[in-house]
Parts: sequence; structure tokens; C-alpha cells
Amino acid sequence: MRITLSLSALMLVLLAVSVSGYSSSSGAKICVINNCNYNSTTNACGRYGRSNLCRRFTNSCQLRYEACISSPSYTAVALSKCTNIKVGYRRACYGSSSSSSYSSSSSNVVPIIIRRG
Repeated sequence: MRITLSLSALMLVLLAVSVSGYSSSSGAKICVINNCNYNSTTNACGRYGRSNLCRRFTNSCQLRYEACISSPSYTAVALSKCTNIKVGYRRACYGSSSSSSYSSSSSNVVPIIIRRG
């Protein structure tokens, strides 16, 4: 009885050491996402890291999952930032500075006109 108890305790210690060693060496990550309706079709938009890139997701659960597992992560932004972006695609965020639309709200901006020919 005493030997069995000692062997069981030793196996538990070895198991705990091997599991903790496995997770720290492999960089494994566990993402727990609560209160999500994975069947929802209400799109969500996420900005990729500090970039000017946005991605449209099928729903907010998918966005939260990608934000958890990816590096850099996604940050939820207004769905209007994903205008003209299809689900699953990453493109320049709508209305951002690298967009081709011109905004006259900045008074310090002087347009440069290049004439050819």
C-alpha cells in the first residue's frame, strides 16, 4: 500500500513536470472564449496590430479567437473600417490615411500637383 502510494505520488510529480515543461518550451497557448455565438453571421472588423490593415470576420467570436492566437493581435474596430473588404480578407482600413480618398479637413496639407507632358 505504501509503495503504491509513493509510486502514484511520483507519477503525479513527473506528469506535472513534463506538462509544465511541454507548455513552456512549445509556447502553447490556450484561448478560452466565453459567451460567444459561433453561429452568428453579424460581421466584425479588426485592425491588425499597429498597422493600417483591417480584416472582416464572420462574427465577433472569430475576431476574439484570432486576437488571442495571432501575433501581432487584432483589435476590434468599427465595422465601417471594413467597408469594401470581404470576409476573411485583410486590406487597408477604410477612411485611413493611406486610403485614396481625399480629406480637406487638414488645413496644413498642401497638395502637390504633377503635370506631365
